[in-house]
Amino acid sequence: MAAPPITVQLTKFEQIEILRAEIETRDEELRKTEGQIRDILFEIERQRYLQALHPLFAKLSPPQEAANLPQLQTHKDALRGAIQVMEAALAALEKETAGQAAPASRGLGRPGAGPAGAAGPRRKFDSFDDFRANKPPGG
Repeated sequence: MAAPPITVQLTKFEQIEILRAEIETRDEELRKTEGQIRDILFEIERQRYLQALHPLFAKLSPPQEAANLPQLQTHKDALRGAIQVMEAALAALEKETAGQAAPASRGLGRPGAGPAGAAGPRRKFDSFDDFRANKPPGG
């Protein structure tokens, strides 16, 4: 007899966690891409400025990275669009789950990510106040 197929269904709270993590990751990627574009454009403008000052600079070749500018711009636009879609989906999910308590998380496959609100590793020694409060009666 064949075993039933394994299925996974994400809860709305897991979807929210996924979206928040992805938005953060894509935001960082967008900042790096925009930085690369800015660096290339700055170098192009620097060369134009120098060429306008003196004919000696007319022989400057454009920066090698300038060839990547169209791909970087396309990537930037795609990232910005993806972030906008994810932010809209996140807002809708947050509105839908407003006031509800999130169940324990499955950790989304991240090592060390246990249930939400789980305490960290137990310290070797309790504080004296904790010890006194938890001391068994008559002991």
